[in-house]
Amino acid sequence: MQLPSLVLSITLVASRALALPSLSPRTSPNIYWGNCTASDPPNLQCGHIEVPVDYNHPHGVQFNLTFARLQALNATDRIGSLIFNPGGPGGAASDLVFLQVQGLPLWSPELLAEYDIIGLDPRGTGLSNPMVCDPTIWNQRVSTTPKSQEEFDQLVAHNKAFGESCKAGTGPVFDFMGTGSAARDMDMVRRALNEDKLNYLGLSYGSNLGSTYAGLYPHRVGRMVLDGVLDTSDSDTSLLSTESGTYEATLNKFFEWCNTTSDCALNGQDVSGIFDELISSASETPIPAPGCTVGNVSICRSDATGEEILNRVQGGLLVVDNPVLSKGWAGLSVAIAEAAQGNATLLSAPVKKSESDSDFSFLGVACKDWSPSSKSYVDLALKLQVTNALSPHTRGSSQTYQAQSSCIGWASPPTPERVLSPKQVAKLPKILLVNAFWDPSTSIAWANSLRLQIPSSVLILRNGSGHTSYFNHGKISGAMDKFLLTGELPAQGAIFDS
Repeated sequence: MQLPSLVLSITLVASRALALPSLSPRTSPNIYWGNCTASDPPNLQCGHIEVPVDYNHPHGVQFNLTFARLQALNATDRIGSLIFNPGGPGGAASDLVFLQVQGLPLWSPELLAEYDIIGLDPRGTGLSNPMVCDPTIWNQRVSTTPKSQEEFDQLVAHNKAFGESCKAGTGPVFDFMGTGSAARDMDMVRRALNEDKLNYLGLSYGSNLGSTYAGLYPHRVGRMVLDGVLDTSDSDTSLLSTESGTYEATLNKFFEWCNTTSDCALNGQDVSGIFDELISSASETPIPAPGCTVGNVSICRSDATGEEILNRVQGGLLVVDNPVLSKGWAGLSVAIAEAAQGNATLLSAPVKKSESDSDFSFLGVACKDWSPSSKSYVDLALKLQVTNALSPHTRGSSQTYQAQSSCIGWASPPTPERVLSPKQVAKLPKILLVNAFWDPSTSIAWANSLRLQIPSSVLILRNGSGHTSYFNHGKISGAMDKFLLTGELPAQGAIFDS
């Protein structure tokens, strides 16, 4: 689960896995500091540490784990380091640090004054030995909602071929992309920074990374905020129905919004009916996307299927109204309106050009974290029957379904870790959980589930739509800042209007 993609051109090279002398697990690794770009401001640095590919063999193969540090502006009142994760999985936190430096106002001035912001790229992402895969295999159109055994076999063969290309291109890290390993990496960074406690802000999937860290190292948790909560403790079918349900609920809020504002290109029309007809029509015959070819270059597919449009619409619902981050719901309404008129350019799936892409890293993590229970065509078909009944507009489309369907036949076996045991959580300090009522990716149900698993947690809610809340800079963002800066928590269940 991730923020909308943010475009940034950076000239940096991430190191591949190398056989290097390993540090003892109790030793603080050395940080190798350097410039991030040719024109860094004085308070921006990039650093890397050497960490084990496999923590079961800490003296084995190592790789470079890389992060960007934006140093606190008020050195005399500095609290410490704040490790940040933007979500995904697959999001590169360093990218957001660079965007902040370029003038995008992401973190509050108060937080920037008193914390060093650490944009840590988890293993297999960004600058930390990113996943390297064959984009031509990714770009092959293979349905993730097979209608026959033949189509299911094609899906599994495609998953296997793509995963094998990633395994060959990425190297040893490919087999150790799970969140448990990434959480252990975070503790190595904490020790390298000489921080007694880990202060952390995790958005979306970053909440899962944070809760995993909390389960592994409860005595090292400092001030932790998990915004847009992902909880993977339930069954495959429950996880799928929960995410497709929150996508459905948020889409219904979008339909309502369209009928209240002229900002919606479909204002005054039967938006839900237009949407359902669009998906049904595209599922029968893909809708042309004539704007996807610029010159001789294809930037997106020449047409769009129903399942592809559903995937893109979920992404379009992430940000309601924040021109800094995306075109928001107004832009989404234009995309749907144009597609309904026969031009699906704005909803067509992008054509991947690079061998490293956050979507590749998403699968690299997801396929290690979750064991796919679906082993056959019938298994997937029955899951979709459930979601089609419960979520008739969105039909089960979700990142959860993407993982559950795309990981069948993956080139590395899953290694899920469940670390939130009662014994461990009893040692945890207060943790702040945050969720919107209508989040298209991370459900309020997951937030409440994690609250029950971590008795020391406090859950606060935003009475609104969109994915995560911190970068909206509303009242609930202020509550997150206040906890990170002072340790003061709002009341359990407090509701914020912005």
